[in-house]
Amino acid sequence: MNGRRVAAVARRVASQFRRDHRTIGLLLGAPILVLALVGALWGSGAEQVTRVVVATSPPVPAPVVDALRRVETLQVSTDTPEGAMQQLRDGKADAVVAMRVGVARTEIVVTLEGSDPLRTGTVLGAIQKGILNATGGTPAGGPSSPLQVEYLYGGPDRTLLDHLAPLFIAFFAFFFTFLLSAVSFLRERTTGTLERLLATPLRRAELVIGYLLGFGLFALIQAAVIIGFTIWGLRVQYQGSLATVFVIEAMVVVVAVSIGLFVSAFARTELQAIQFIPLVVLPQAFLSGFLVPVDQLSDVLRPFAVIMPLTYAMEALRAVMIKGFSIADPLIVRDLLVLAGFGLLTSAGAIASIRREVA
Repeated sequence: MNGRRVAAVARRVASQFRRDHRTIGLLLGAPILVLALVGALWGSGAEQVTRVVVATSPPVPAPVVDALRRVETLQVSTDTPEGAMQQLRDGKADAVVAMRVGVARTEIVVTLEGSDPLRTGTVLGAIQKGILNATGGTPAGGPSSPLQVEYLYGGPDRTLLDHLAPLFIAFFAFFFTFLLSAVSFLRERTTGTLERLLATPLRRAELVIGYLLGFGLFALIQAAVIIGFTIWGLRVQYQGSLATVFVIEAMVVVVAVSIGLFVSAFARTELQAIQFIPLVVLPQAFLSGFLVPVDQLSDVLRPFAVIMPLTYAMEALRAVMIKGFSIADPLIVRDLLVLAGFGLLTSAGAIASIRREVA
């Protein structure tokens, strides 16, 4: 091995990096941004409070209500049975505590929201603690327990994977589609294909829409594979329609392709395009509810979740797959419209970037 030749290659690589200010900026700036997000996400998270609504009819024994109020992590309020369940469905409560009067015995019934297995376990543990204090240590959940547990969504047989599947479906579809479109469109720019196309009567908007359809077709196939393997390969339990899931995925794909086309304007090499992943994809993972639920983000980070497309995609997919919402539900309609807005906005950015690049 010749040390001079090795050193010459090393100097050539170093010289290329030294002249590529954009790569150096991404190399130094991207880790700082990602680590700053990590510090803000887990260094100063919002305090998690469990919201419990006690049904007023038939009345829950006062000692039980007082014991629940004494549990520091519980925020206890009262409402009618119908109002309490409505709060649970609207996401304003984590659990409802009510009395059930039967022929054989009277029992306390705890209805859990149930869409998040980890949170459900925390909520149930806190409620059991309060009821144990009120009932003199009767083993909650045992054969002779005064406490019966029911679920609005899901159930005790739901696994963590069942809860995370909607998040993974949205994130991986976005990630792989963004990477495909950004690198592929950059290659079209660097090889001169884009300039040759624009020398024809083809308009820039027509060009972008054509690329959206072309990349989107293969991205939709990939999305269908992700959904199919998740449902049948991993045997994930779900509630809603797979057609609705696919429609939401299709909107995610459109947004990811248009963002990829837009971002490619700011890269000169495939390495630079890949280095945009920490700037585009990782903030989506940190702030959209993929790693930490949006309602548990700190007050500083929560506003940024509003401008993340994956926030709406994950919310819609969880509502469909875990809660059984239909495509006509106002929540799903709203999320689809927001995703469509993101797609239009980023497509306009992609059109503008082509004008800036080659005109």
